[in-house]
Amino acid sequence: MKERQQKIIELLDEYGFVSVEYLSKALFCSGATIRRELAALAENQKIKRTHGGAMHFNGISNDSPFHLRNNRNINEKHYIANLAIQNVHDAMTIFIDSSSTAACLTKYLGNFHDLNIITNGLQIVYELAEQQNVQVFATGGQIKNNVTMHGAPALHMISKRYADVFFFSCTGFSTDHGTSETNEESVELKKAMYQNAAKKILLCDHTKMGLVYSYKCFSSNEIDMIITDRKPQEEIMKNMPSNLALVY
Repeated sequence: MKERQQKIIELLDEYGFVSVEYLSKALFCSGATIRRELAALAENQKIKRTHGGAMHFNGISNDSPFHLRNNRNINEKHYIANLAIQNVHDAMTIFIDSSSTAACLTKYLGNFHDLNIITNGLQIVYELAEQQNVQVFATGGQIKNNVTMHGAPALHMISKRYADVFFFSCTGFSTDHGTSETNEESVELKKAMYQNAAKKILLCDHTKMGLVYSYKCFSSNEIDMIITDRKPQEEIMKNMPSNLALVY
């Protein structure tokens, strides 16, 4: 493997995603050269090409089985959850989507009282069902991948409820394109929760930063706060909307 290709792998180990623009500046070479190196690495299944850059070949999407997503970057997810609970108070009503990142929140709700949790995640329902301090409401609907509820019944239930805060994750986030997903059902559920929540908080570990997928969900300026596990790359930082709070 070339020295330049090895450096690209090292940067992916650090950031999870790197853009062509960032690599060009970091490695002091043209964008065309970077694209050739990425093509060679992708051909050898060392990386996966994405919109404007590359990520690890073993990236896991929201369509993957929950146990795979749940075990991916588990320390980062718990770090994010610890920061996220600073936005939780007694007697709140909370929307939580079915993401494995948001599911980590359930481990940290034991010290609060009179919480109402509304979720389309079966794993979250199971985790909270026996906690005396929480009332948990499942959205209902068609079950997908054994863990997610979606469809018209879920959307109808969400439309009848209001939440103080909406915790959600994404498959990819970029400052230009906002959050994106790999399927339309996920977008529909998130948008329904978004419309009826006072505060919207994105839980997004560093490996999702800079990634863009097929289905657009929210633009950057529609999100109140992003909680992540490390400082994003400089090119992401400089393009963050001024009204968007970033916590890490």
